[in-house]
Amino acid sequence: MSQPPPPPGNPPPYGKPDGTTPPPPPPGYGYPAQTPPPVADNPYATPVPPAQNPYAAPTQPAFPQAQFPPPPYSGQPQPPYGQPPYGQIPPQGPYGYGYPQQPPPSGGGRKKLTAIVAAVVVGVLVIAGGVYLATRGGGGGDPKPPVASSGGPTRTAGGAPQNRNLALKWSKPADTVAEKDNLKDSVGVWFTDKYVVKNEIGKVVGYDLATGAQAWSIPFTSRGDCTAARDSYNDTAAIQYGASCEKVMAVDLAAGRTLWSVTLPGATGSSIDFDYTEMAISGNTVGVDWLNGSAGYRLTDHKQLWSSGNGDCEDDGYAGGKQFVAVVNCGYDTYKVQLIDTAGNGAPKWSWTAPTGTKVNAIVSTDPVVVLLGTEGTTFTDAATIVGGRLQSRVSLGTDKYDIDNDGTEKQSVHNVLADSTTLYLTLRSQTDSNGKVLSGIVAFNLSDGKQKWVAKPADNHAISGLAFQDGKLLAFEPPDYEVQGKLVTLDPATGTISPYASFSADAYQQMENGGLHDYFVWHGGQFYYVSRTVYSSADVERHQQYLQVFG
Repeated sequence: MSQPPPPPGNPPPYGKPDGTTPPPPPPGYGYPAQTPPPVADNPYATPVPPAQNPYAAPTQPAFPQAQFPPPPYSGQPQPPYGQPPYGQIPPQGPYGYGYPQQPPPSGGGRKKLTAIVAAVVVGVLVIAGGVYLATRGGGGGDPKPPVASSGGPTRTAGGAPQNRNLALKWSKPADTVAEKDNLKDSVGVWFTDKYVVKNEIGKVVGYDLATGAQAWSIPFTSRGDCTAARDSYNDTAAIQYGASCEKVMAVDLAAGRTLWSVTLPGATGSSIDFDYTEMAISGNTVGVDWLNGSAGYRLTDHKQLWSSGNGDCEDDGYAGGKQFVAVVNCGYDTYKVQLIDTAGNGAPKWSWTAPTGTKVNAIVSTDPVVVLLGTEGTTFTDAATIVGGRLQSRVSLGTDKYDIDNDGTEKQSVHNVLADSTTLYLTLRSQTDSNGKVLSGIVAFNLSDGKQKWVAKPADNHAISGLAFQDGKLLAFEPPDYEVQGKLVTLDPATGTISPYASFSADAYQQMENGGLHDYFVWHGGQFYYVSRTVYSSADVERHQQYLQVFG
């Protein structure tokens, strides 16, 4: 039985490279391995009074190099997930069960080409005189026509389950990856009232929601590691493509046709010009941020709203949805979070500067704006809520306390950290006690002051992870394994009371073993979608990697 290659020696940094070596791919999405070792001194084992709750946020600040001032903190007016070297794949447990987050290697998150220019491309990127200077806030082969023939994966669009016993309705096998290519990456799954649309290797495909029958397909040239915006607007998605990922196209998801395509500015002829790309859509604006520049376009007619190249400050990743949020890097130790005015030319409505020595490594919500901060040695240290350019609250994430599951290193790649208008929901890192019982839970914090509201723990032998919002409650996933049947539950946002919602069929565990890499889960229209972002080459005929598995 063939297995994926061994993992790389170091996990990737978040953000853009610092000019040393291209980072390897991120750890797989999901939950802890099947049978983690017993925990000798388990903080879950004995209930304690709330004042001494081991789940509560640590009292010590998480930043060894910088202190957070008390709120309010005044603000100031890749492949896509890190361009992994092919031939390196992280190990995977069953259906995407990943490994704990690890600190990134030393080096900043700065994306500018510094040493990488000489060390990697040996002088190819000589771009003096080729810098494009229009900034945000300041003034070749199109895709082929569709073969035939809304909305991105939101955390609020649920719908009552079509069946309280969720069984596999249909699935779509992944494309075969040649041994020489090792792995291929495809970001993006979107929904219309009729279709679920999956970005795949060299094509984007619309499938009938009920049956999985292919409705349309648009082929395009791609090297197999370009990215896409995770959200959509009025049934329109944006996808990066091209031999060097140098182009972006808008796709009508309902009609299955290409609306427009543009070539990104600033190309130098290098194959890595448009690596480390992050894309986001909010309203009628799509933003594209890549290794050495960024640009914004109006989604309806591809009018360019901004572009930027080398400068003292540069965009370092985007998140979309209800609002458009940018992370800006002004040097190796100065990061800003900006809320962008998408109705204009991309000028910031407000800007907040993170404490010195910290990085903004993820954006888990754009309304309210909630980001995850990290340091040089730790990927995630704090969750910060920003309101009007001021720090409203922060929650310390401790050390190996929470599962923060992500399918990549883009700012919008974290899936199980959720926020509504008042509350932040974090998933405790699952452990197994000496009796083999899985210990897990979800912790809620007030966004207003960062104080803990409640801890909810499943009564049975289940792991649990936040999934979406459904009918005003938090919907959570208790995954199946070889001993327990998976299910969905709801949590009351006021009390944390857990109630059953739907259960998975007995064979769901075996079905979910067929995922690829960097998997994640989406709840939409009363159906549960198991999505694979990355597939790898394998001669293993017993393991049939799936792009999509739909349970309903």
